[in-house]
Amino acid sequence: MSLWLRRGVPVLMVFALTGLTAGCDMGSLAYFLMPEGREPARMKNLASDDPKKKTPRVVILAWSVMEGRAELIQADVELCKNLARELQGRAEQYKEKLEVVSQRKVEDFKNNHPEWRAMGATTIGRKLGADYVIFLEVNSWSLYERGSANELLRGRANLTVELADVNNPDEGPMSQTLSLAYPSEARGPVANGLDMSPPVFRQHFLAYLGKHLSWYFCKYKKGETVFVDAPPGD
Repeated sequence: MSLWLRRGVPVLMVFALTGLTAGCDMGSLAYFLMPEGREPARMKNLASDDPKKKTPRVVILAWSVMEGRAELIQADVELCKNLARELQGRAEQYKEKLEVVSQRKVEDFKNNHPEWRAMGATTIGRKLGADYVIFLEVNSWSLYERGSANELLRGRANLTVELADVNNPDEGPMSQTLSLAYPSEARGPVANGLDMSPPVFRQHFLAYLGKHLSWYFCKYKKGETVFVDAPPGD
């Protein structure tokens, strides 16, 4: 065993001294030595890191009360896909186990069961072989800044987010209502047609929502922000 360790000198100090003699500053040293900090999921972490347990399966459902708005047709489906992509990607990044039921299978189920909203999350989860059901109810959303005559783009969404544990139905679903804006109120809106077209902005807005919502169901980096290429800073 090293003399440093036998005499009780902390390992971090050994590396710190080595780094300093090599011209390395302490900030850089801490970056390499300290474990990456992660925030806990805001609602519940769905992925598992236990190799002995089965892979958790998740169903993501969404419904919008404003389905008829042309600029947001099928936006609920796209939102589910974005959230699924975020959850699956983060599980892989941190070497955790998670399976999200394909959105095609979910949409087929909804089409074959027009009364699906009355079935309840537990019943739907069991029929689709899931352990958890995420239900996103979009109370309102829009792409245009209020009062701008559609000249300015700013995405807004008011959503009720529910999580049901299929294997523990007596616990009841966890629920939270969110009001989100993209870009944030601290930043200016986007000029329609000059900075970005509405279809492209819609993609960024829904990507923002998917990433933000993922924080409720998985761990994420401390200080992480929602950045989806443009506009930056959110």
